[in-house]
Amino acid sequence: MNAVAARTTGAFGAALTEARRAWRWPATLATAAFVVALFAPLVLSRIQTQELAAWLYLALAAIGLAFAVGLAGMPSLCEGAFMAVGAFTAAQLRSKAGADPVSATIAGAALATAAGALLGIAFVRLGRVLFAVATWLVAWLVALSLAAFPELSGGARGLPIRAGAFTETIHYELALVLVALAALVFFAIARGAPGLALAALRVRPPAARVLGVPATRLRLGAFVASAGIGGLAGALAVQLAGIADPAGYGPFLSFKLFAAVLLGGAATALGPLAGLAAISALFHIAHWIGNLENVSTTRFEPMIAAALLLFVLGIGGGGIVPWLRRFVPARTATIEASPAPPPRRFAGATFAAAGIRKSFGGLAALVDLSLTAEPGTIVALIGPNGSGKTTALRIFSGTLVSDGGRLTLDGAPLIADTTTERVRSGVARTLQRTAVFDELTALENVLVGAGLERGYGGAIRSALATPKERAETERLRGEALDILDLVGLRAAASTPAAHLSSSDQRLTMLAAALATRPRVLLLDEPAAGGSAEDVARLARLLDALRGDGLTIVLVEHNLRLVSAVAERVVVLDGGRTIADGPPAEVAREPTVRDAYLGTHRL
Repeated sequence: MNAVAARTTGAFGAALTEARRAWRWPATLATAAFVVALFAPLVLSRIQTQELAAWLYLALAAIGLAFAVGLAGMPSLCEGAFMAVGAFTAAQLRSKAGADPVSATIAGAALATAAGALLGIAFVRLGRVLFAVATWLVAWLVALSLAAFPELSGGARGLPIRAGAFTETIHYELALVLVALAALVFFAIARGAPGLALAALRVRPPAARVLGVPATRLRLGAFVASAGIGGLAGALAVQLAGIADPAGYGPFLSFKLFAAVLLGGAATALGPLAGLAAISALFHIAHWIGNLENVSTTRFEPMIAAALLLFVLGIGGGGIVPWLRRFVPARTATIEASPAPPPRRFAGATFAAAGIRKSFGGLAALVDLSLTAEPGTIVALIGPNGSGKTTALRIFSGTLVSDGGRLTLDGAPLIADTTTERVRSGVARTLQRTAVFDELTALENVLVGAGLERGYGGAIRSALATPKERAETERLRGEALDILDLVGLRAAASTPAAHLSSSDQRLTMLAAALATRPRVLLLDEPAAGGSAEDVARLARLLDALRGDGLTIVLVEHNLRLVSAVAERVVVLDGGRTIADGPPAEVAREPTVRDAYLGTHRL
């Protein structure tokens, strides 16, 4: 018992120490604002308290929407529909079943969450444009359903809800606490492992997938969280209002929330609050002007929201909070020195491809390709443009399905179908073109690749910052720094990837792939565009990786690099293997010289 208490006390102390290190004056300002806001009902009237509580519930839904839009990069236009599901579920239970407020709220949030899960399963694989269209249609479908079924919505009169135990003040305090908790959870997840993975998916989905990032699962989780929070906000807001009015849950509500999130800064915890505050302020100004002129301005609200959204998109989509951050002095990240790590060893595997075939329509891209790569060796796959090299790597990595043939790993069939499963099996790949995650630092790029090793990096553990999650993060951070040291980029660990040179960006890609702990590494033209010095640096790195036991399949046009590192060369022409053997022997093949090499020599 004493040991458990000691571990708990130690973990709590470590968490406080980390919190103190990360604490900055914006956090102090936000905390002070929250404390002051708690006492607002003491100076506000009941009507003002009720209005502010209703605004906070709307802000809660906006933060929920930011999970989908900001974290996952999914342009969801149906958050208002999830609020409607929560609201009318709670209203039905309160008005017709006599349920208590807590049970009705839980039921509304649960049904909205279930609806989000069903829609997410259907939608999260769609591209952004189709996703936006699909969710916008859902917003209209819910609004039309409420109008078509008055027994569900109460028709034009709505569903009256009898007064419950929650007063306006209780609603206000509850809404304030829920908004603060939602913002904190958003902040914690965004800075944790799920946030890094989702950021990678937002920036470059193909590059994230080849590192084993589970795109569908993460996006589905973000969308379901968005739906659940929206349903919770709707279920509470309708009980505060005392009536469920279908007119208040039309498609404009979803559009208003979407505009608020983008206006404030979708990828920030306080962005939805700032955006909603800005939109609300403009609406109030418009109403004030309309009252002076004796003109109703309600119909102009969609126009105002649309104009604000166009303005944000026109200036790059950053939002209010990211813009304000430019005036806050940036904290310089420090990378603590650590002793030189022992040589990193890779458990290489024997990778074999036999009779691989692939056609696109009537064009044969690969015809009976066979090769074998042993641990601690480098096999180069070369040939002219269009010879099938990249097609072969795509099949090897699981991003493309072959028409026939067999892949094995240490003699066992490689049956993993998806790219993520292939990476988990130990086969990792870099892309042909430079594909770093620009929004992340070099270290964070590598940590995205290290995500497969996490056992305690889920959304809940990240939000709670559990001791195991923090210990695992620290361990993986140390390993990521070691990998950056291996590729010669430790000094650039805190540098945004967008600021690195093209050669350093390619090394960052390679480091991220190494962080997946591959048994087989597939490299697609890693020397492209590099200087002679860059190529020599890459050759030394590949030689070191081979010495560590890694199995490497290299697609490359730089023949000097191939001759310097490869034990074996496979030459493709028109999808067919025209030569296979040591570089010196392949260079003497007349068919190779005629088809590809010309006067070059390996």
